[in-house]
Amino acid sequence: MLENLSLDGKDEKGYPVILTTDRTLASDYNGSEFIGFGATFPRVLPDFLYSTFFAPSVPHRDGVMEYGHCGSRKIEATLLNDGFDEEDVVIGHPDHLENLIGPETEALGITTHDPLGLGPASTTFSSFVGGEPYSSYYFEKLVKNNQLKKYDVDVIVGGPGTWQLDDKRIMKKYNVDSIVIGEGEKAAPKIFRKAMNGDDLPKKVTGGVTEVDEIPRIQGPTINGLVEISRGCGRGCDFCNPTLLNLRHRPVKDIVEEVKLNTSTGKEKTILHAEDVLRYGSKKLKPNPKKLTRLLKNVKRHTDRVDFSHIALASAASEPKLVEKISEMFNVGSKEKPWFSAQTGLETGSPRLASEHLKGKSKPFDSKKWPSVVRRAFDVLDENNWIPCATLIMGLPGETGDDVMKTMELLDDLSDKDFFIVPLMFVPLGMSEDEDFFTRDDMKPEHWQLLAKCVRKDFEIVPKLIDDVSKMGGMNSFKRYGYHVLSKIFMKRLGPHLDVMESGYDPAQV
Repeated sequence: MLENLSLDGKDEKGYPVILTTDRTLASDYNGSEFIGFGATFPRVLPDFLYSTFFAPSVPHRDGVMEYGHCGSRKIEATLLNDGFDEEDVVIGHPDHLENLIGPETEALGITTHDPLGLGPASTTFSSFVGGEPYSSYYFEKLVKNNQLKKYDVDVIVGGPGTWQLDDKRIMKKYNVDSIVIGEGEKAAPKIFRKAMNGDDLPKKVTGGVTEVDEIPRIQGPTINGLVEISRGCGRGCDFCNPTLLNLRHRPVKDIVEEVKLNTSTGKEKTILHAEDVLRYGSKKLKPNPKKLTRLLKNVKRHTDRVDFSHIALASAASEPKLVEKISEMFNVGSKEKPWFSAQTGLETGSPRLASEHLKGKSKPFDSKKWPSVVRRAFDVLDENNWIPCATLIMGLPGETGDDVMKTMELLDDLSDKDFFIVPLMFVPLGMSEDEDFFTRDDMKPEHWQLLAKCVRKDFEIVPKLIDDVSKMGGMNSFKRYGYHVLSKIFMKRLGPHLDVMESGYDPAQV
């Protein structure tokens, strides 16, 4: 896709607008989204090992990334559609900005997920292991690039993690001139034009809801072929970002054109992205099998290598035939595609907490039946060779030891299923923003037992995931061997701590 780009002179003058991410997002994670969680790990490995096994770099040409983060591609398309010259806007590699920044560079636009390491996964892992997450380390390294000050470049930050920067003192510390909270399509042209004109930038802009016909088609390939099919959610969990409330589905034609753009680069893999891919085309809190099937048939004309980013367990439980049909369409369970996966939210096994904090998550079922919904969904997924990557939340407001025990009982009920589970500490977002962060000091004996159960379950399935990802072409034999070695080392070191945790104690206090 880069053969038509003219870089003549840009290495000296610089691109006026550079869009980028921190280094943890400039990777295909060896073809497995499971590995993407490595960005939230504390920085305990040397950078070269982290880059090799958890975040191998996306290829670039003279600093221009061949594949861009989907969020950056959306902003790029928005600017180009608004009249910005295509030679003035570029997707830059965070490690090679020196090839792109120059006297004519006016703005650096950064898409971020977890700039200060305050997200649920980062706070959880850092709390137990200690140290700075890779995500915050690489974000700080990016914004403190010496060339930004040298050429007086405006730094504009957007993306789902921007809430962490919403403080003037923090913005000053990280040399950030402006932040965009929420969706960026409406705000981007105005704020980048101000930067191009040398005008003062607003410290904070709240992006409005982008109507479905205003969501632009990307104009360059994305990392791992990620294509947005829907935006928003509508289920209204207390702890989620309010911008997820407005559910919109993109037209099949736009989605297919983006799939074609990605596959035209020679990369067959496509990840369809939505908060719940199973609900594509539906206006209700349950799937519309006809519309999703129509979309998948159109996508399948261009590639068989399709994955989903996220699904809702209630959707799988309510439409088992749809899950079965998807597995049949993409030959899931075969040697070439041994399993299908997507991230999902289990969150809690407590009916009381489900009714209080995630009422819409169980729809079309009653929230008081949430554990039964989870069991049914895992049965459906397991029968069709799906391995979900599920999250659960420790420390939901009002959680008691009995609530945690119910979550452990639910995990016991699921113990014969293949899944990966990521326990997260509660982070106050959305309607829960006035609550406190849940920390290690807040953990009850039951929380330690739950955490140990999750870790043991994950290390039980990790060898299978490593081997299967390798078979599907996601990594070579060297990396496969390296992952196995690392997992054995981690498990050996964690073993004594897990024994203590299973007794209900903080291993650091014993």
